[in-house]
Amino acid sequence: MEKISDQGRLRPWMGFVLFGILMAVFLVICTPLQLKLGILGLVLTELIFGFLAVLYCLVTKVKIREVFPIRKFSIKDILGCIFLLIGVFPLAVVFSALTATIFPWSQQEAAEISTMLYSDISYPMCVLIICVLPAICEEAIHRGAILSNFRSLKNDWAIVLIMALFFGINHCSVLRFLSTAVLGAALSYVMVKKNNIILTMFMHFANNLVSSTAGYFSTNLLDGPVETPDIASYLGIYLILAFASPLFIVLGMMFLDGRSHKKIRFLYAGILSAVMLISGIALTAVQYSKTLILNSTIEYEVTEESPDNSMLSFDIDEETSATVVVILTQAEGEYTIRIDGDTGSNIINAPIPQGDLRMITYNVTLKPDHYTVTSVAEDNAIGEHPNLQVTIK
Repeated sequence: MEKISDQGRLRPWMGFVLFGILMAVFLVICTPLQLKLGILGLVLTELIFGFLAVLYCLVTKVKIREVFPIRKFSIKDILGCIFLLIGVFPLAVVFSALTATIFPWSQQEAAEISTMLYSDISYPMCVLIICVLPAICEEAIHRGAILSNFRSLKNDWAIVLIMALFFGINHCSVLRFLSTAVLGAALSYVMVKKNNIILTMFMHFANNLVSSTAGYFSTNLLDGPVETPDIASYLGIYLILAFASPLFIVLGMMFLDGRSHKKIRFLYAGILSAVMLISGIALTAVQYSKTLILNSTIEYEVTEESPDNSMLSFDIDEETSATVVVILTQAEGEYTIRIDGDTGSNIINAPIPQGDLRMITYNVTLKPDHYTVTSVAEDNAIGEHPNLQVTIK
């Protein structure tokens, strides 16, 4: 990677130190701001990131224009970035689904994030806060200040890997770690090869625009309780939809760095695409062969007038054995889960225990009937917005 004229002032270990400082600031200052102020806290977080990036340049006395390089770019560069994004975006969705499969409780983050980001905010403000600010401020600190410390490394892929891990860790999300890491790898690759922060800002903006637009309109066009899909159950489908991702990524790399491109990469990408497609088809077949009775995530408000919510129901045509898993988040009060049949049978009437992971699991026998799942909240839960995931299979 191209070095800056003041590279002697910077060392790789300084990049690790700067990232450590960034994480400390994020956890000690930015996270409380977001918890207290919501979307305003997110704005302040991004501004703090940008401020840290500029401050680091001033402290180390390196040239700001070289740490944040802005250069002319060609149509091939833009095409390379677009193809890279087309490949990375669906791959990030696959990684999120894979994480949700391994850690089912992590899916609650999706509902929490949607509630904070897309409630009580206009679409233009959504674009400004979620797309424009991160594209500028996060790129300034990651692809600008932090990455500059690693320019002296001879192995470009080592830089890409380090920056990918940093970007994934910085988002402090189990569900989004792999997806943000793969995006961070793509952005860092572009910076390493083209040394132009405008291109990485463009990619970051475009990526966030697609995801935030989908999140905004799906959240604000729906009435009533917000139901979050179980993305883990769609892992096979996502693999099928993303099977061409490796080919698009290699195509993007070819446009961005044609000199070092090797045609055999397309062969490797083709093999990986075939593996993803076959795995997706097989996994989808296995998932649909299973009898999934109910899999739903609901968020609602507990009020004095309506402390109980009978919002989920399902039908059983023939007697069957099933496992009931209930996960409760965003709630500190006392809750009880009931499952009742129309004929008067009570299958479950159990309190959800307190703790970091509020979950109950029961093996039950369901006879033919129409069943209703009810969340019963005590007085100390009034005013809360619990997120309830119920899976019966």
